[in-house]
Amino acid sequence: MNLLNLSIKRKLILMTMLTSSIALLLSWASFLIYDLISFRSLLTQDLSTQAEIIGYNSAAAMAFRDQTAATATLSALTAKGDIVGAVLYGPNGKMFAHYFRGEETLPELQPTCSQKKSYRFQGQYLEVCHDVTLNGDRVGTLFLMSDMRQWSMRAQRYAKICFVFALMSAFLAFLVSSKLQKLISGPIMHLEDTMKMVSANKNYEVRAVKSYSDEIGSLMDGFNAMLSDIQQRDTALRGANEELQTRTQELEEEITQRRQAQEELLKAKHVAEEASRAKSTFLANMSHELRTPLNAIIGYSEMLEEEARGSENSGNIQDLQKIQAAGKHLLSLINDVLDLSKIEAGKMTLHLETFDVTGMIEEIVATLQPAVEKNRNTLHVRLADQVGMMRADITKVRQILFNLLSNACKFTDHGSISVDVDRRLEDGRDWIRFEVVDTGIGIGAKQKENLFKEFAQADTSISRKYGGTGLGLAISYRFVQLMKGRIAVQSEPGQGATFRVDLPAQVRIETPDSAPAEGTSEVPSPAGAVKTDRDTILVIDDDAAVRDLMSRFLTKLDFNVFAAGSGEEGLRLARQVHPGIITLDVVMPDRDGWSVLNQLKAEPELSEIPVIMVTIVDNQGLGLELGASHYLVKPVDRERLAALVEKHRNMHSSAPQTVRIPVSMSPDGKHVGPIGAEIVRRR
Repeated sequence: MNLLNLSIKRKLILMTMLTSSIALLLSWASFLIYDLISFRSLLTQDLSTQAEIIGYNSAAAMAFRDQTAATATLSALTAKGDIVGAVLYGPNGKMFAHYFRGEETLPELQPTCSQKKSYRFQGQYLEVCHDVTLNGDRVGTLFLMSDMRQWSMRAQRYAKICFVFALMSAFLAFLVSSKLQKLISGPIMHLEDTMKMVSANKNYEVRAVKSYSDEIGSLMDGFNAMLSDIQQRDTALRGANEELQTRTQELEEEITQRRQAQEELLKAKHVAEEASRAKSTFLANMSHELRTPLNAIIGYSEMLEEEARGSENSGNIQDLQKIQAAGKHLLSLINDVLDLSKIEAGKMTLHLETFDVTGMIEEIVATLQPAVEKNRNTLHVRLADQVGMMRADITKVRQILFNLLSNACKFTDHGSISVDVDRRLEDGRDWIRFEVVDTGIGIGAKQKENLFKEFAQADTSISRKYGGTGLGLAISYRFVQLMKGRIAVQSEPGQGATFRVDLPAQVRIETPDSAPAEGTSEVPSPAGAVKTDRDTILVIDDDAAVRDLMSRFLTKLDFNVFAAGSGEEGLRLARQVHPGIITLDVVMPDRDGWSVLNQLKAEPELSEIPVIMVTIVDNQGLGLELGASHYLVKPVDRERLAALVEKHRNMHSSAPQTVRIPVSMSPDGKHVGPIGAEIVRRR
């Protein structure tokens, strides 16, 4: 039984009974202990007195060695029923005379008695030692031993009396507490009944009747006040509930209307998704359909320009350059739209490789030199000595810088443009900072808000005057975010602009599924057992125009070119001629480039041949994963392709050569980049 769960009535009775019973028991226990201690002291005193009497009567018998008289004296103790035995010991400690009751025995030799006390309690017996003297001389020792029967009987008798009185006291305490507990439990029980009535009937008009002005009376006053507050709130709650029901009906009607609107929006969303899929399909198809003729236009115009420069008829060079410029401009627009589409669809991935930052800057400067000279600007490139290597997506880094420098060239007239490249350590990570500064028209505060938005330029008048779709900075901003970098701009109208791009020196791909897309700029060295011709290139492409352009271009680089119009023909030629390099298209009718690449890497005699993918399909990650050395998207940058094939040819050579973009030294001893761009090393 759990005492805490008893009713308050029983708790009060139990506490009263326990209190009174404990008090009585303590009183009786104290009395009993005191009486027993006093009685034991009385027994000790009585036995000591008897020892003195018997010792006095036995002194003469012990002095004259009258054992019979001494025994007769001790026999007088028969009248004392509590004395178990008595022994007279001589001065030598040996038994002289004795008296035993029943079968009790005492020691033959005198026991050791304490000098401080003449008595001691040994088990259930009381032992007394008394010296027997005659005329002041000790003639022996008397030893008496008495049992404790009287003490035990007294203790039992008193214990019974105490028990009877305890029962009577408990009964009286129960009767008294049963009557008195009503003074406390009565009001509390009344309060409980009132509470149950309120809870069962939800009638908050009921009140508890106050009986006394004590703490329980204060509790009843508080309970009645609480009921009054609840009654008021209940009345207010009923009114609010009625209002809520009315509002709920209105909300249900509104929810029905919104559900209908949501269904209409869902239908519109499905229509928009279908339109988005149609747009993606259209862009993918148009990518192939537009880039294929552009590849021929740009390629043939470049070859015609080279032939025109070598002939006497050079009047068409400017027209050919205009054709190239228009084709490349159209290509950049197509690339921007496709890149933005991939970014919005979440399909833009990073293809990491390690590259030299200085070499990349020199390539960009060489490509942009005509744009620099168009508005008669000067370009200054400052490279820190510790820039070194960078691991990132070189295509996207190049495109970011190309967009920034293109804008600087377009919006600056007869001014200066500078590129500052530095390497710094922040938060334990290496960062590469690219800073592009121009002295052009500048950007206003309001114009900066739309600077990195798609299809938006700083001002509508700028679009009419300078042209452009407004995608360059938006795509650059997305690329920087994709590589976990930062891009910022500082500019005032009429005071030029400063674009600052911070990129990690070691870009990391966080998603596990994108890890296979990481590439490397290293090309595996060919095995010594395979005999290849480093000056032979095999071109595999189903487009006759591409094969013609590639053959004519690579022939000018002193390569022996073999061309194949299908995947099967390409594999057959590869086994026959063992080329030093293979260029491979992906989209072919009979066998696509992926299966051809797999077959090339599966055959031991062909697996070490570097394969450069040259295709419309933009899937660099898959190409590098399958074993391609490099991946170029059509239309191909001729200088990029030339650098790659020369790199692989030099790696096969016994005396490696370093192929670099032509540079020269200015009269003042500075390092001058391609076509006159100034490149300064900073320390």
